[in-house]
Amino acid sequence: MAFIKRYGGAAPAHVGFLVFRNTDGALCGVFNFSEIVRNAFNSAYLGYYAFAPHAGGGLMTEGFALVLDVAFGELGLHRVEVNVQPTNRRSLALVARLHFFCEGYSRRYVKIAGRWRDHVRFAMLAEDWRRLRRDVLARLKWPSSDRKRSTAG
Repeated sequence: MAFIKRYGGAAPAHVGFLVFRNTDGALCGVFNFSEIVRNAFNSAYLGYYAFAPHAGGGLMTEGFALVLDVAFGELGLHRVEVNVQPTNRRSLALVARLHFFCEGYSRRYVKIAGRWRDHVRFAMLAEDWRRLRRDVLARLKWPSSDRKRSTAG
């Protein structure tokens, strides 16, 4: 319930999504848009994680494509930024599958578990997603009727 309260609201600075497996309704992962800044910036950070039993099954790739549709559609964002620890191979592969553009390396960027961690910085622009979306979805082999989303908020 705290998750839903944090990410709800009329013009929230944070928007969260839950990833469920269609076959049995299992909760598989989470996507969080944070620090949504409007006006001239129209940008947000995107964080995400999969629950261990469901990692590697492609559900986060599907969920990622869906939340990008929301980011550049309903939320009207111009830019989505993702920061990944350089040792997180699955996350690096995920942003590569979605064709995020690598913009740089941020040393000692975020303090995690008491230690400052380096991150690789990636971004997707609305015009990038419009150009890449069809190819990404084709690789996922989704009929449009299979795409369901759940939002928290």
